[in-house]
Amino acid sequence: MARFSLGFSTPAAAASAAYANLITASTERAYVREIGLFLNAATASSIGLIRPATVGTATSPVAGQPVDAADAAATATVGTAWSAAGTVGSNYLRKITLPAAIGNGIIWTFGERDLVVPVSSCLFLWNYGGSAGSVLNGYIVWDE
Repeated sequence: MARFSLGFSTPAAAASAAYANLITASTERAYVREIGLFLNAATASSIGLIRPATVGTATSPVAGQPVDAADAAATATVGTAWSAAGTVGSNYLRKITLPAAIGNGIIWTFGERDLVVPVSSCLFLWNYGGSAGSVLNGYIVWDE
């Protein structure tokens, strides 16, 4: 199993919209180890981690970078823009509202058992709040 990491910047997500998603291929699960997110603007921001009702279609997903450069390329990607938006339900895995100060953030870790993303699925970072959120600078670390 190889480890991958990717740093990214999200859009300033509208209310009830996606910041980003980690999308798996049809061949590999992703085992999420850590997610870090930090505000790029002084805007209070609601951020939830949730499984999708529908995945949507990312327009320019970016593959993770192997921690060991000798490992094969990642099959999972991170999307921050969509031609067809995904949808989510109401059962969040994690939720936080960050106060309006540049640099505020959160690091979510998932311990020994990781957070598993099934094949052909994703995890969304979702703005569950009633107003637009800040651009987020973040990273995700996962194994495949």
